[in-house]
Amino acid sequence: MLRAMIVGSVLLLRAVEFTSAWLGPSVASADEGRPVRIADPVGGHIHPAACLTAKGTLVVTYGRVNHRDLRITRSLDGGATWTDPVPFEHTVGKSYYPGSLTTLSDGRLLHAWNRWSEDTNEQEPRSVLYSLSSDDGLTWSPPAALPRNPKLLSVIRHPIVELSANLWLFSLSDATLVHDATTGQSKPFGDGRVHGLVPLVQTPRGTLVSGAGLRSTDGGATWTAIDGFPNLKEQGWRHEMVCLDNGWLLASEILGPGVGGERLRYAISRDDGRTWDGYYEYYNPGRPIGGRACPRTVQLDAQNIGVVFYDVDSKQEGGPGVFFLRIPLARIAAAGRGGDS
Repeated sequence: MLRAMIVGSVLLLRAVEFTSAWLGPSVASADEGRPVRIADPVGGHIHPAACLTAKGTLVVTYGRVNHRDLRITRSLDGGATWTDPVPFEHTVGKSYYPGSLTTLSDGRLLHAWNRWSEDTNEQEPRSVLYSLSSDDGLTWSPPAALPRNPKLLSVIRHPIVELSANLWLFSLSDATLVHDATTGQSKPFGDGRVHGLVPLVQTPRGTLVSGAGLRSTDGGATWTAIDGFPNLKEQGWRHEMVCLDNGWLLASEILGPGVGGERLRYAISRDDGRTWDGYYEYYNPGRPIGGRACPRTVQLDAQNIGVVFYDVDSKQEGGPGVFFLRIPLARIAAAGRGGDS
């Protein structure tokens, strides 16, 4: 009897160890539901961007000082610890506005950001530059520029959609265009409409969903309105939308009064973007959120997502910060329909 109990205990211990290894080392901290502070911004347009590399490195950019100090930080352990933020090399000594990060299918990272026409904040119009990294964000290629309209203000805030190896779909404030990375040429996308500064995502079925509340199943040639779509059109630069590997779509909502609201949640679609009837709240500090949060979400693995956001309330512990929160996908799966989780 005693021997059987010992054997049973050993088997149970091994099962627990196996399960922990399968879920990954950071799930325990994720279950605590506490954001990890990754940076201490000074103020201004902080607006983080985030991506996960093919090697599993998390890369985040954010504005430390308004328009003058764009920083980059990396995590090699799923967001538990982060490197000291360093200046992004191509914006040192130049004015900028934060942009986006995308991991391409070949493993390279695409960082797109906004510049002014001069090195002062007053010069307009803004235009978009991009740079590539082949070493998980350690070094970056010389900047390349998207076409520039001297009469319009061009801004990017959301990841691109990689239509093919060298055709990239950009959703900008003044244009929705396909850029050919080989030729450097760009052209209007699909039916030529400008979706505005909203996210565009492509589902595993090839469906395109626009943050303007539109859905296309024919490569952007035609679009249909989505009933009950989250309000991403209003200040779409601070909201986000991502598509998970299983096809679910998550769109951020910032709820409550004031500039930054009081809580952050996902609206969820489980049917290729047709309907949005699930909600999962992931940040509610019990007070107004300082700043606009500008959450950015990445899928970490089959069991977890991670979201980066900022909160500049000076009264919180540690003062203003950029934070990373790991969320088990089981919580998204259990999220209620028609109301908060």
